Amino acid sequence: MRLPDTLTHWFWHWVVRRAPRAESVRLRHKSIYVLPTAQGIGFLLVITLLWLLGTNYENNLVLASAFLLLSLMTVSVVHAFRNLSGLTLSVQRAHPAFAGEWAEFDLMLQPASGSRHEALLLGWDRDLTVEADVPHRAERTVTLAYRARRRGWLVPERLRVQSYYPLGLFRVWSWVHLDGRALIYPAPRSSDHPPQAHLSGEVGEQLSAENQEEFQGFRPYQVGAPMAHVAWKLYAREQGLYLKDYAGYQSEQVWLDWDALPGLDQESRLSRLCFWAVEYGKTSAEYGLRLPGLDIPLGRGQAHQERVLRALALYGMPEQAEGGERG
Repeated sequence: MRLPDTLTHWFWHWVVRRAPRAESVRLRHKSIYVLPTAQGIGFLLVITLLWLLGTNYENNLVLASAFLLLSLMTVSVVHAFRNLSGLTLSVQRAHPAFAGEWAEFDLMLQPASGSRHEALLLGWDRDLTVEADVPHRAERTVTLAYRARRRGWLVPERLRVQSYYPLGLFRVWSWVHLDGRALIYPAPRSSDHPPQAHLSGEVGEQLSAENQEEFQGFRPYQVGAPMAHVAWKLYAREQGLYLKDYAGYQSEQVWLDWDALPGLDQESRLSRLCFWAVEYGKTSAEYGLRLPGLDIPLGRGQAHQERVLRALALYGMPEQAEGGERG
């Protein structure tokens, strides 16, 4: 069992050495691999059979057919290789995502000088690829997805770029290591009430229920309640039938506090804080975040929400990149 593991480690070390990680990668001959497909092997067997028949029966027509098909196969190898050669790939943007979801990366594809690239298949997962054509003297942007399994920085590993162009007789491919990373937020987990710190009258004294403005949490469903207040997302996840609870605040200021979630482990607390940060981001309320050793002041808007989510994503870990799994 050790020998296959050793050979696998040596092989991937050899691949990385020939195609190291970079911001922009141009495919060259040393990083492009070509092998016949099942159809290509069958095609070669047909050629061999025709050659044997033509030689045995001294039939020039059969021999000519064999040589014609062999020429076609040889030309197919050249075109298959040229279809990847010179292609340049780079990461333009990495979109944040939540743990358990798919993080998206925008890739720029640039053709080789005087060339075009047909029927390219790109993806980190064998079962999740994107097909793209890169026209002559033009650029093409494609969006690829990578599974984000946990919070923090996500750096995908080997990107597979392959093609069966032009006749499907040969598979030509390359592994590309691109320098791009996406920030992964904790997976949001709902709770009945927001984890608020104790508020004084100066920062959010609650008003009567008639002045309902801000979302406060969930409460059990009551017959006759407005259908617009039903928490349909919770119901769809089979978490029960609840109503969204609203109330008004004088100053609309809320502190999301780590200490307001006693008895939970670190990841559970971060997931619930993340959920309420997203929910309050949909309102006009000012909200802040209190974590052990870190306070983010009250604020609102997209930039403030991104700052809060970033703090939750990177809490308790150095800001180093997280390596993806090898495909």
